[in-house]
Amino acid sequence: MSGESTEKRSIIYVSSKIEQARIHREKMEKIDAAGKDAMFGDEDLAFDLHLETFGVDIATLKEPVVQRIFRAYIEDWEKEDRFKNDCVAEARLLAKYKGLVFADPGTGKTFYAVEKNMEFWRVRGNGWFVLGVSSDQQDDCDDCEAFSLEIACKLIGDTPQANGTIVVWQG
Repeated sequence: MSGESTEKRSIIYVSSKIEQARIHREKMEKIDAAGKDAMFGDEDLAFDLHLETFGVDIATLKEPVVQRIFRAYIEDWEKEDRFKNDCVAEARLLAKYKGLVFADPGTGKTFYAVEKNMEFWRVRGNGWFVLGVSSDQQDDCDDCEAFSLEIACKLIGDTPQANGTIVVWQG
């Protein structure tokens, strides 16, 4: 057998196996799948039926899943990253603060933390700042206000967040 023939046969064989696996996966992912290899069926969708007879609190099962934990204090890694003017430090800080809501008690405005960038001030002792967009503004950051990390932590911790976000205080 030549090398070209072997290559063509192997391509045909692998393509066939991939297609068989795709068909099998689609069959098994159907809600009404049947058979011993089925992952779940229609009866599994009604999992909470009669659970209350066994003392299970169904209300807690239906609560939103915790998707984000916000620590309302300056963490150890932040103490180092806040003074590094590089994209890695900014990305780590953005991952913590982006999209969270907070109210400024001085102005009475509600803000949300900008998701795309932060602001770095080179003046001694400053570093990274959270940019807040007022809820009455558009998404443009022409009139963003800068908040220090300490103030942002306090304000975010004091403001109720969306479902799935838990605020943890140091202590």
